[in-house]
Amino acid sequence: MAKANERPDATPRSEDVFVQTTVFLFSVALGMATVVVPLVATASGYALGAVGFLIATSAVTQIAARAGMGVLMDRFRTRSFVLASLVLLAASCVVLAVSQAFWAFIVSQLLQGAARAYFFTGAQTHVVRGPRAAVAALARMNITNGVGLLIGPLIAGLVGAWSLTAALWIAAAISGVAVFAGAFLIPYEPFTKPRQQPGITTRPMWQRPGVVTAGWMGATAGGWRGILNSYLAVLITEAGHSIPVAGAMMTLANLAALVGSSLATPLRRLGIGNSTLLGTVLAAGGTAAMALLVPHLALACVFLVLSGVGGGILQTLGPALAAESVGSEERGRSIASVGTFRAISLLVTPMGIGALVFVLPSPAIATAIVAVALGVPAMVSRRSAPGDN
Repeated sequence: MAKANERPDATPRSEDVFVQTTVFLFSVALGMATVVVPLVATASGYALGAVGFLIATSAVTQIAARAGMGVLMDRFRTRSFVLASLVLLAASCVVLAVSQAFWAFIVSQLLQGAARAYFFTGAQTHVVRGPRAAVAALARMNITNGVGLLIGPLIAGLVGAWSLTAALWIAAAISGVAVFAGAFLIPYEPFTKPRQQPGITTRPMWQRPGVVTAGWMGATAGGWRGILNSYLAVLITEAGHSIPVAGAMMTLANLAALVGSSLATPLRRLGIGNSTLLGTVLAAGGTAAMALLVPHLALACVFLVLSGVGGGILQTLGPALAAESVGSEERGRSIASVGTFRAISLLVTPMGIGALVFVLPSPAIATAIVAVALGVPAMVSRRSAPGDN
C-alpha cells in the first residue's frame, strides 16, 4: 500500500481500470442529471429565472464541501470521498424522481452539489498521487469524464423525451453501480499535515501565486459549466428546439471539453499565461456568442464547441498548476482550493444570470454578459502566475 505522500513506481493496470470506470459511470449519471433537472423544473411550472436559482443551490454545498476538504483529507482517504460522492449523486436523483415539490428540488441540488465537490476534488487528488505527471493524469481523467458526459446527455435526451422521471431513476442506478468500481481504488492513506517552521508565516493556500491563478482558471471553467447546467437546455427549448436537441447540444459541449482536455498537455508547453489566455477567450467569448445565437442552431453549435474547448483546457490545467505549485503533502489542499473557486462560480453564475433576466429584455443577453465577465479575473491573474519550468 502506498503511503500518504508517496507515489507508487507504477500504477497497476487494475487501478487504471477501476479509476476510469468509476469516473465514466459518475459522469454518465451526472450528465443525465444536468440535462434532466432544469427540464423537470420548467415542466413543474418554474419560470426561467427561478430555474437558475434552483440549480445554483447546488453550489452552496459545493462551496462548503470543497472548503472543508483540505482539512478532511488529513483524516480520510481520498477514496472515501469518491465513494461518498457516488452515494450522494444517486440520492439526489432519487429524491427528485420521487417528488417534484419545491423542497425536493432544494434537497436534490444540495446533495448533487456535495457529490460534485467530493467526487472531482477527491478523484483529481487521487490521480495526481499516482506515477504520472499532474497534467497527464488529470488530462486522462478529464477525457474519461468527457466521454461519460457525452453519453449521459444523449441518454437523458432520448429517455427524457419519453419520461423525465425514468431518466432520473436510470441516473441513480448508474451512480449506484459505480460504487462497486470505486471500492477497488487504491486506498491511499490520508495526507500528512505539513509542519510549520517556527517564525515562518505561510500564506493561505488560496493566496499563493500558482494556486490563485489556477483558482481563477477553475472559476472560468466553473462558470462555463454553470451556464450549461442551468440555462443551456432551457435556452435551447425556449428557442423552439426539441428536448433531444438540447441533449445533443449538451453532448456536443462535453465533446468539445474532452478535446480541450486532450490538448492541455501540449498547450502546457506554451506557458501558463498563454494557455490561460487561450482557454479563457474561448470559454468566455464562445459562451457569450453561443447564447446570442441560439435561434441559429448551426452558428450556436460552432461557438458552443469553441467554448467547450476553452472550458476543457482550463479545467485540466487549473488543478494541475495548483498541484505543481505546492509540495506533495499539500496537493490535496491546493486542488480543494481551486475547487472552491469553481464552486463559488457555479453559484454566482446562474444567480447572476437569474438576476439580470429580470432587468434585461432577453435571457440570452444576460447569459452573454455574465459569460464575458467570468473571463476578466483569469485574464488579470495570469500575469502573476509563477514562471514555467
